[in-house]
Amino acid sequence: MTKPLNPVTTYVDDRQLSLEELQGLVGGRIQLVAIQTDDGKEKHIIMDEEGKLKNKPINAEATKLWFPEDSLLTAPDWIVGNAVLSILTSPPGS
Repeated sequence: MTKPLNPVTTYVDDRQLSLEELQGLVGGRIQLVAIQTDDGKEKHIIMDEEGKLKNKPINAEATKLWFPEDSLLTAPDWIVGNAVLSILTSPPGS
């Protein structure tokens, strides 16, 4: 299986995906990072927990979403491989 040259960022809006769906989208075990947006909503960026160990390519789009004020050269970390961005428009559990 060949690695994608350009990782994909999948956007989902306020929809719960199963663990299996998330693992399929990112290509491995999931890691979640929660971020607050300027308008008070919560974003979740889900990525492959072992993406760096698997030498997956940098996902510039997802990294920019995580660190909007930084360039790829100055970001304190990077997201690699495919990622899922979920924007929660309602509080969890509601």
